[in-house]
Amino acid sequence: MVRRLPSLNQLRAFEAAARHESIKLGAEELCVTPAAVGHQIKGLELELNTALFRRKTRKIELTQEGRALAERLKSALDTIENAVAQTRKSDLTGRLKITIAPFLGNRWLLPRLPDFHKRHPGIEIIPSLSFDYVDLGNSGFDAAVRYGAGDWDGMCSVLICNDVVSPVCAPQLIGGRRLPLSAQEILDLPLACGRRWREDWPAWATASGSRIANPENIIEYESRAFMFDAALSGQAVILADMRMTAADVAAGSLVRLSKITVDRPQGLHVVSEATPNANPRLQVFTSWLEQQARG
Repeated sequence: MVRRLPSLNQLRAFEAAARHESIKLGAEELCVTPAAVGHQIKGLELELNTALFRRKTRKIELTQEGRALAERLKSALDTIENAVAQTRKSDLTGRLKITIAPFLGNRWLLPRLPDFHKRHPGIEIIPSLSFDYVDLGNSGFDAAVRYGAGDWDGMCSVLICNDVVSPVCAPQLIGGRRLPLSAQEILDLPLACGRRWREDWPAWATASGSRIANPENIIEYESRAFMFDAALSGQAVILADMRMTAADVAAGSLVRLSKITVDRPQGLHVVSEATPNANPRLQVFTSWLEQQARG
């Protein structure tokens, strides 16, 4: 039996771009240029004689045929990935040195690592919690788990998840008010943000159909760790990713003030050197992180 299949490179390029709904982000995941991904997708469309994307000024949208193919293709590639991982056992043993900021490490990664080691006992993750911005090319680290917009020039950056933010604060800041609060009630409280993410509050206000009376009064913190401290101590309301605040909300140290959420461009990434041959242990770790982010 002869299988009539397009090239695997075409299928991988399309699946990555479809999953991110972005040529740029798909290219970053595959560690190639956006032009290369676009070329592969164009070749696949010619092979199938079907338009897979609607191309707009600033974004792409899947056609009905493209969405159906993307869903089936993701499942098929997951199956192939798992099959290869099971067969390539010799490459799936050893250590993986990861650098990560203390805030992300303590709050999100370290509590989940026992699950990874249970699933992949041959791979030992060695996390290093540091505020330093590590030069991956000369540090001995295999990768970094970083938070940002994915703009690390010359590096391979795989998006794990974008922020989905919602307003939270310590219970003492709102006293005995009944939840959820209205958008305007929230915006009239003391607000805080991270220095690089000042646009989060205007985006949330717009989504809620309200406005911020005095945006210049929003308290700005140098890091997300300091911003979270301000929320936990009852000083301000912050917009935070729902995954990062889930444990605090469950424990009662933070409360969600509204059901309105906003997707933001920044998020969690696995960053490594761009090399011709991907590290299979890092691929396993990255896939596991993606599963953790999906919940």
